[in-house]
Amino acid sequence: MGFLVWRRVFSIIALLFAVSLVCGCGGGAATVVQGEPGVADSGDGADSGGADIGAADPGGGAQGVLSPDSTPRAYNDDWQIRVANAAGEVLFCFTEAELDGFFPEGEGLFSQVYSTINNWPTERFYVAEGYSVTGLLHAAGLDDSVMSITFRAEDGYEATFTRGQLFSEQYYFPRVGEDGGGAEPVFPMIAYRWREGTGDLADLRDDKPIFIFGQRDPFEHSNPAFVVGVTEIVVDDAPRGTWQEAGTFPSPGPIEMGGAVKLQHNYFGLVKLFYTLDGSDPTPLSALYNPSTYQLELNRPIVVTEPVTIKVLVTGYGMDDSEVASFEFWPEG
Repeated sequence: MGFLVWRRVFSIIALLFAVSLVCGCGGGAATVVQGEPGVADSGDGADSGGADIGAADPGGGAQGVLSPDSTPRAYNDDWQIRVANAAGEVLFCFTEAELDGFFPEGEGLFSQVYSTINNWPTERFYVAEGYSVTGLLHAAGLDDSVMSITFRAEDGYEATFTRGQLFSEQYYFPRVGEDGGGAEPVFPMIAYRWREGTGDLADLRDDKPIFIFGQRDPFEHSNPAFVVGVTEIVVDDAPRGTWQEAGTFPSPGPIEMGGAVKLQHNYFGLVKLFYTLDGSDPTPLSALYNPSTYQLELNRPIVVTEPVTIKVLVTGYGMDDSEVASFEFWPEG
C-alpha cells in the first residue's frame, strides 16, 4: 500500500484513537511553555525551507528494518508521551505498547546506528530501536503546516527544530569527524531501546525513550539535541524566525599588529559560529569558531597580521541560519 494511502488510514484512525488516548493523559491538557529558541547546548542548523514531513519517512536505504515479530518491552509499557500544540492542547498520547499496535504490521519498528559529536567535542556512536518521528506525527493527524517541533524530557530539558531541520536529509557517518565516506541515510526516531558508545545493534537495551536523529554532515555537533526521557512533543505552526548575526570584539577597523578578534553572540552556548577569512561566504563546513562549551581554550580568537575580511554564519537548532555578517580589520603600523 502506498504512502498516501497509509497517510489517509493514519488520519482516519487517529481521529478515533486519539479520543481514547487523550483520556489517559492525566485528565487534562498539557501545560506547554515555549522557552528560548534552540536547546541548552546546540549544534548547527539549517534553513526551514519547505520540507514535507512525509519526505523523511523510513524506506529506501533505512538501516536495520526489524522483522514483524518484534514485540514491545515491558520496561517502557507505562512510559507515556504526549503530542500537544503550542496552546497546550493534547492532540495525541501513547505508550510504547499502544504505539507498537498502532502501526501496520512490520512497518512501525526500526533499528538504526547513529553517529554524532558532542560539545566536548567527542565523536560518538549510538544504536537505537524505535519509531520514526514522521510516523508519529502522521498518527497524530498533523500536516505540513507545522513549522517547529519541540521534544521535552521529564526533567524539562528540550530541543526545538524547524521543520526543515528535523526532516532534512540525515546520515550515519562511519568516519564521523573525518569525512563523509560510507554514509548511510537515517531518520529521526523516538527509540525505546538504545545504547551510547557502540555501533553494534546487538548491544541494544531497554531504556527511557530518547529522541535521536542523524547528522547532515560528518562534523555536525548533534548530540546536545538528543533528548533522553521524552514525555512531550510540542508542535507549533508559527515561524521561529532567524538567528541574529554575530558580532566582534573589538569592533571592525584598525587593530594592533597580531591583535586578536573574538566572535560574539548573545546565544553563544546555543549556536555555532562558522567563519571564513578568504572573502567567501561561510557554510557549516567552514572553520568552526566555538567547537566546545567545556574546553574554552579551543574557542580561539582570530589573529590579525594583515588586512582581512572575516565573514561569519550563525547556525543553531530551532531557528533559521543568520545572514552572513562581514567584518573588516587591518593591522596598524
